Amino acid sequence: MKMYRILFVLLLTFTSFAHAQNHVKWTFSYVAKSSTVIASGEIDAGWHLYSQKTDENAGPIPTKMVIEPSKNYKIIGTAVEGTVPHEIFDKNFESTVYLFESNYATEQQINVKKPGTLKGEMQYMICDDTKCLPPITVPFTLEIN
Repeated sequence: MKMYRILFVLLLTFTSFAHAQNHVKWTFSYVAKSSTVIASGEIDAGWHLYSQKTDENAGPIPTKMVIEPSKNYKIIGTAVEGTVPHEIFDKNFESTVYLFESNYATEQQINVKKPGTLKGEMQYMICDDTKCLPPITVPFTLEIN
């Protein structure tokens, strides 16, 4: 019984640490009028994430909305970021990158064939001026109609 308690405390500690290391608070929504899936992220001060416009070979992992395929809907085109990212030459990666500070938004249009559940995830990397955290995946689920 003691071992279960120790494992439970370790799990809670790890979960809290992982959550504290995220540095982005995400919200997800579906707008029926425009058939659009929207992801918005509030980025902690001093941190940034990389635009999908950043070359995958540059070093940092670009932010990406991935929606699971389904018979209930069809994904139309690619996700579109809501604002223009900052373009900088990053000395750490020795390349030009595009990044967002303070907030991020992207939207993906879909064609709904029938109501149901949409599952997806945000994939991204968060960095400050001296370090980057390992890639992060945040799953989400939305009801569509």
